[in-house]
Amino acid sequence: MLKKLCQCIGLSSLILVMNYGDMLGGGGDVRMHVPFALTGIAYAQLADILLLGLLLFAIIGPLSRTRLFPWVKLFLAIVAPPYLIGRIRDVLPFHLLSEQLIVLAVLWAAIVVLLLLRFNRGYRRLLRAGDFIGICLAIFALCGVVQVLYVASWRPGPHEHTTASATTVQPPRQHPLLVWVIFDELSYDQVYGHRAQDLALPNFDALRSQSTVFSDAQPIGDRTVKVVPSLLSGHEVNAYRFTFDNRLKVRDTGEHGFHTLDGTETVFADAKQEGWRTAAVGWYNPYCTIYAGSIDDCYWMDLDIIEYPMAQDKSFWRNTYTPLKQVAEQIVAPAHASRDLCSYDVRQRYKTYIDLKQHTSQLLHTDQADFIFLHLPVPHGPNIWSRARNDYAHGCGSSYLDGLALADREMGNVMQILQSSPRWKDTTLIVEGDHSWRTYIWDDQPSWTREDEAASHDDFDPRPAVIIHRAGQTEASVVHTPWSLLNVHSVLEQVIHGEEIHVTAQNLKR
Repeated sequence: MLKKLCQCIGLSSLILVMNYGDMLGGGGDVRMHVPFALTGIAYAQLADILLLGLLLFAIIGPLSRTRLFPWVKLFLAIVAPPYLIGRIRDVLPFHLLSEQLIVLAVLWAAIVVLLLLRFNRGYRRLLRAGDFIGICLAIFALCGVVQVLYVASWRPGPHEHTTASATTVQPPRQHPLLVWVIFDELSYDQVYGHRAQDLALPNFDALRSQSTVFSDAQPIGDRTVKVVPSLLSGHEVNAYRFTFDNRLKVRDTGEHGFHTLDGTETVFADAKQEGWRTAAVGWYNPYCTIYAGSIDDCYWMDLDIIEYPMAQDKSFWRNTYTPLKQVAEQIVAPAHASRDLCSYDVRQRYKTYIDLKQHTSQLLHTDQADFIFLHLPVPHGPNIWSRARNDYAHGCGSSYLDGLALADREMGNVMQILQSSPRWKDTTLIVEGDHSWRTYIWDDQPSWTREDEAASHDDFDPRPAVIIHRAGQTEASVVHTPWSLLNVHSVLEQVIHGEEIHVTAQNLKR
């Protein structure tokens, strides 16, 4: 019976592996993007594995003493392999459609029944192979538990630190102001190139009327985790590692080996050397941990990175119960379960966005920083705004265009605060996407809508939006020639060193 118990726990660990898979191998990717310790979530994952394993054992154990057990083994032989493949198909090296999985399940069932009826020796060998695989799964579960416990011991770096100038009354700053805003996944094509007819973006249009817009900005990657460090350092990053002691190691394009990237190698440090006060409010990347020494006033947050319905702001019991409920729903009503999961993601993203929005407004109103970096999680999905209701969406169903409308509202809030400051005439504003709208990622997700399908034109446009307002600029300008997004770093350096900005097609590196 102990063997069957271990096998059941092994089976449950594979059923739930997509829930805790990010924690395997040290969990570097998930650790990099969460602001709080993962202890509670890790223990909830382990509780799920144990509870589901015990449930399976409570069913299979007693049946193993009855005459029904051969039929139970036949049922498991037919159902288990296709079901497990379906559970892990998102990490398979090939794309497996639901229709293909159904065909595969039918063929497998036919093979098992054929072995039972015509090739009994082959059927017995199949059952012995299944028994051996169960033992292997028990070993897999043990290894997984050890790795999850290891991640549970990790301690994150700070997600916030504040200087006295941000919390006490200070005299007005007599210094130029540089504001750099990244709207995650902001597409030039959708904002300015081929905007949907029913999408109004008045604040992006107002900014364009007094800025330089780049109609052919060339991306330097499609992942924020690489693009933003590239922009900060001025060197294109093509690989990264986040160590257990919260350091970011990167490998630059054309270089061999990894090196640690911290604040000393970024525009934040260059600004501080020139006497600028630096500040950042950001999403997804741990800005206050990696670049802490070069950012005076820093805050970052991300409450929506955990896979499946688990969150750092939920209780242990909620994080234990909800994933098990999700597994059951995926068996009974898979379409409903997928939509529920999408709505859960929307609610978590909403909380993240509201938190960052409040800190952004506070930072801008204080008007004590000279170099302000903002990284906001819109229009990146899941989309949390509804144009139809002119309000936040608390469930699945909004489109990328709704996300653009929310980004435009936030752009308006930023502009209103900046233009009301006496420093507006000396303010340089850079607004960009870190990459474009990655339709190839979203088009098979539950959040994908008919409006998304129509807006995308069944194509991917790689151009991120880039808009640069030079201090005192009052007229619109457009650069039509190809312009690498990495040139944003050079523009930042030019402003920091008091040089004239040259927004041309040529490489702007100093």
